[in-house]
Amino acid sequence: MKIQIGNKGVRFEANALFPVKYKSLTGRDIFKDMKEIEKLSNITAETMDQFNIDILFDMAYVLAWFADRSIGDRDEWLLSFDEFNIYEVLPQITGLLADSLATKKNKPVTSGPKKKKRKI
Repeated sequence: MKIQIGNKGVRFEANALFPVKYKSLTGRDIFKDMKEIEKLSNITAETMDQFNIDILFDMAYVLAWFADRSIGDRDEWLLSFDEFNIYEVLPQITGLLADSLATKKNKPVTSGPKKKKRKI
């Protein structure tokens, strides 16, 4: 996925390693952080003071890191932007994360048709 942030197009990617990498870089659990973001689904300037902005920047950084491992550390990466409109970026990256972290309901595996037991 590519998102326009300021004057830059930034690629983001999520995969199965995301929760592990996120925890190793931030010390926080991605699932708890996603719950915090869900509480602020309609984030506004008024509710912004209730939100830990590091959560958004950390999520965005790790997703960008998976797409391009040469981006440097988080602070260097953030300094590369003239602007970072969280109102536009937040719904897009949380959508990507929700899709990649969602469990898929699988059909149970069967070993084929059941055989009738014969009476002896």
